Amino acid sequence: MKNLKKLINLTCWVVICFLLFPIMVAKAQVLETTVEQLTNESTAVLYGKCTGKRCEWNENKTIIYTYVTVAPEEYIKGNLGSEAVIAVPGGQVGDIIYEVSEMPVFTEGEDVVAFIWTNPSGKNLVTGGYQGRMKIMKDKLTGKRMVEGIGFMDNTELQNLVPGQVRQAIKMLLEDFVKKLKGYRKN
Repeated sequence: MKNLKKLINLTCWVVICFLLFPIMVAKAQVLETTVEQLTNESTAVLYGKCTGKRCEWNENKTIIYTYVTVAPEEYIKGNLGSEAVIAVPGGQVGDIIYEVSEMPVFTEGEDVVAFIWTNPSGKNLVTGGYQGRMKIMKDKLTGKRMVEGIGFMDNTELQNLVPGQVRQAIKMLLEDFVKKLKGYRKN
């Protein structure tokens, strides 16, 4: 009887704790950035074709990186050479999949705009998580290349953001987008 009473008391306390202390949901957060901020925070900004991908463990076997090779058509800022190798946290080695939320996904053969920063150890990473990779598509009607991505062009758009507002997709002619980025860069 004593054990039953203790069990009922313990159960009541557990229920009370759940009711008084709401359960917190953890979510990864990416700082909302503008294309202007991405440009200024990047070591290099380029557009070109994704020519290869490979996944490898880091030296301690604690993180898998996907190494994406991009053949630049043009550097808008900086220069990483004739091939830019970008390390993206996450990937698959054998049967082990390592997923990192908010990281961009590159597809071999696609044309992209990439915002890249070089960390102190010399590894090239995407600036701003998923925001730092934008796809280049051909417009079906005109045949002209368009940049598609999610973001804000400048600080005015970011400041005018209403809480809960969904970010607008950027869709702009590649040549106009490149001109904008060149205007933003601070060398």
